[in-house]
Parts: sequence; C-alpha cells; structure tokens
Amino acid sequence: MSQTPIKLRHLPHLRTRRLAQLGGLIRPGAHSSPLVALGKRFVADPPGFPTMLITHEMNDVREVFTNNEDFSIGQLMARLSSHDMVFGKETLIFLEGDDHRRERKLYSPPFQNKALKSYEELMIEVVERELPKWPVGEPIEFLTVGYDLAIGVLLGVVFGDVAPSRRGRLENAVSAWFHEIESRGFLAVTLATPFLGGFTPPYPPLGRAQAKVDEVIIEEITARRAAGEDGADRKDVLARYINTDLDQHDDAGLARSMRGILLGAYETTAITLGWIATMLAAHPEAMAELDAAIESGDEARLDAYLDAVVAETMRLRPVSPFTGRIAVRDTVINGVEIPEGTIVIVPILLIHESEEIYPDPLAFRPERFLDRKPDGHNWLTFGAGPHRCLGAQFALAEARILFRAIIEKRRIDPIPGPMEPARKYHTGLSPAYNARITLRHR
Repeated sequence: MSQTPIKLRHLPHLRTRRLAQLGGLIRPGAHSSPLVALGKRFVADPPGFPTMLITHEMNDVREVFTNNEDFSIGQLMARLSSHDMVFGKETLIFLEGDDHRRERKLYSPPFQNKALKSYEELMIEVVERELPKWPVGEPIEFLTVGYDLAIGVLLGVVFGDVAPSRRGRLENAVSAWFHEIESRGFLAVTLATPFLGGFTPPYPPLGRAQAKVDEVIIEEITARRAAGEDGADRKDVLARYINTDLDQHDDAGLARSMRGILLGAYETTAITLGWIATMLAAHPEAMAELDAAIESGDEARLDAYLDAVVAETMRLRPVSPFTGRIAVRDTVINGVEIPEGTIVIVPILLIHESEEIYPDPLAFRPERFLDRKPDGHNWLTFGAGPHRCLGAQFALAEARILFRAIIEKRRIDPIPGPMEPARKYHTGLSPAYNARITLRHR
C-alpha cells in the first residue's frame, strides 16, 4: 500500500523576511548558509512568483531531472529569464518531449567524441595566435583572455573558413551582438523579466544586432547550398548540415541554431577558463603537478591531470550554480506532491559542497577525478537527464586542450592569500576581479 504523498504545506517554509538568504545557496560556501538548517527540502513563496520547492535531496533531484513529461526547463527559463528573446523559443532548450528528442538527435553529432578530435588542431591554432598578445611578468585579467579564446574557437568550430567577403562582417556582427547581451540596458530588461511574470520587455538594440548576425549566416548558408557543398572536406558544425540528411531546417532556423550554439558556449567557456587559471594560481601544488608532467614529456599524465583539474574546477565553480524545472501538471516526486506551476529549484553548488558526496568538499583536489570520471548523478555542472547540456563533452575537452596549449608555453605564478572570490551581483559564478593572474615564460 503506497503512502500518501507529502504536501508542500507540510514541509519547512522559508519566512519572507529571510528570502534574501537564498542567494547564499548559489555562492561558494553554500554549505554554511543558515538555510541548510531547514533540511534537504524546503518551500519558499516569494511575492509575485510561483511557489518554489528548493531541494538537494538527491532522490528528488534525480526524479525531477529524468521526468521530462511533468517538468519543463524551457517554460522555467521563459518565466525567470530573457532566454527566449535571445535564443528564440524554436531552439532546443525550449522544446519538450518528442520535439526535443528529435532536435537533440539532429544536433548532437558535432559534439560527440568522434567529432571533437577534428577540432583540436583549430583550438591549438587559436591559442598560438592569441598567446603572443598576453603580457608576461605582470598581472593579466584571464577572463578577458578567455573571451578572446572562446570566440576564436567558436567561430572556427561553428563556421570554419567563411568566405573572406563575409568573415569580417560575421566577426563584427557577433561582437556587436555579444556587446548588447552584456550591456546594462539588456541586464535591466533581464532583471525585470521575473517580476513581470515572464514577460521580457522589447529591447530593440538586441533585436537589431541579432538580425545582422542572422543576415550574414544566412548569406553563408545560401552560398554553400548554391555551391553544392556536402561538408565532406570541411570540419565545421555548419558544414555537417548543409546539403546532408541532417539538413532539415529552413535557412532562418539553421541560422538561429548556429547563433544559439555561439551564445550557449561563449560566456560559459570564458568563465570556466578564468576559474581554472584562478584555481591554479591559488594552488601551486596543482601547477607543480602539471609542470612535472610537461617536463617529463608524459602527455598521458598531463592530459589526465588537466581533465581532473577541469572537473574539480567545475565542481567548485560551476558557471550556473543552480538549475530547476517548473511543473506543467500536478505530479509527485519521491513522495512529495508537486502542484502544477510549482518551481523546483536544485542548488547545484550545495550538492557539490556536500560532505556526504565529496569528502573535504571545499578543498581543491583534482585527484578526486584521476581514477574516476565525474558522476553524472551528483556532479551537475551540465545538468542531468534529457536536457543535460548538449555541449558537455565539447566543453570538457575544449578546456583541457586550450589549457594544455597554454601551459606548455607559460607558467602561472602562485598568488598568496585568499583565492579570488566570485562576483556578488551575477546570476552565475564569475571571478570578481576577472581572474587576475600573472604568466611567466616556461
């Protein structure tokens, strides 16, 4: 005989005057938040928002992530963010059920292991082009470096060798588009969206910038179609669709998808690279291990330790420190009744700082991942379930390849004192001082 589900009103509730403390669950040191005393699940009712269940009970988390029928991440993003304006509701993240499965299958091949190997040479070329521009022996903001590396890699991976007549226009259009996304004007629009019930006020500068990006991409698509290209001699993502069996979208839809790939990986790549540099500067013993692998010429050891450094950095500083879903119908998860419209918030950082899962959880110990890969059930940097980030494998490999190319030519000086904190006013986790480090010639 099954037990009667627990109703939300019977769970601990967060008092309105303590709502500001929720921010502590998405910043390093989340485990020390006073809200931990409420237990592994509690309820909050912020004025003007749907009821929220905040849970880091792992059985809850697994059920929410795998239940793609009763919960939606796309509808949650549309309710709490301006993602629908930036990406368009026709893109993968906003699709559900069969539509999502079909599109994910369509767009996954370029991000799987076999395809990743073809991008390594490009990534190394980007580092070799950018590295001479970086100062040596004086502080540098590595987050800025990360953005330069990210856009260099992404344009090459997504578009490859664009016709010279369009390459400069594409680079300028993408740069202008990113500028509008990061502008204070659009930040204000984004911050207003949750308080307007999910309505994102129009922001014409962004719309104009997006249109210019799409215009150039569509020109490139049209030219490749006219030339009868089948992608056989190209390695870029776009070439994998033009005139192939995967080519199932009109030009505008394909352009939106390519633009979405650019945006989805741009900031996350840059911030992750910034945190890796910050971690190595704050933990000279990890840098020493990499030095030893380089000096010995042991490439396997170097790659293995770099993979571990990347995984441990992403555990302690996931760019998105929380995720969630919204219930699209009444349902039950792990014995808890979830009414339609309820938002379930999963504080990823709190899980990553769990003593039960990771002994000595606040310590930076890449060795955790030397003998085992991150467990997708409790290492949630890329989410989990059907909506796990499509580019997860790409992101992990990219970070290793880029940093290997960097540290084979440069060392990172240790920085005494406390490690650079996370930015206070940022929905994600970003280095407060733009990852200030000092590089030395090797």
